[in-house]
Amino acid sequence: MEPQPGPGTGPNRHDVSVVQLICRAYGLSDASEITLEHIHRYVAERRRAEERTHDLRDRFRPSIPRQRAADDAA
Repeated sequence: MEPQPGPGTGPNRHDVSVVQLICRAYGLSDASEITLEHIHRYVAERRRAEERTHDLRDRFRPSIPRQRAADDAA
């Protein structure tokens, strides 16, 4: 599995695999406990979280007025 970057972006960032994320999310001790249901649930939850984040970014994105050109009418 490809490592999935964690929430940090600085020099102390640790790469975490999707397997580790699923184990942490559902309190599993290791990868042998992961079922197909865990995977589907995790993917669905991540999609919903991404959609909410995208919606919030669009809603709270500041509108920056465009600069006027010298020949624009006032």
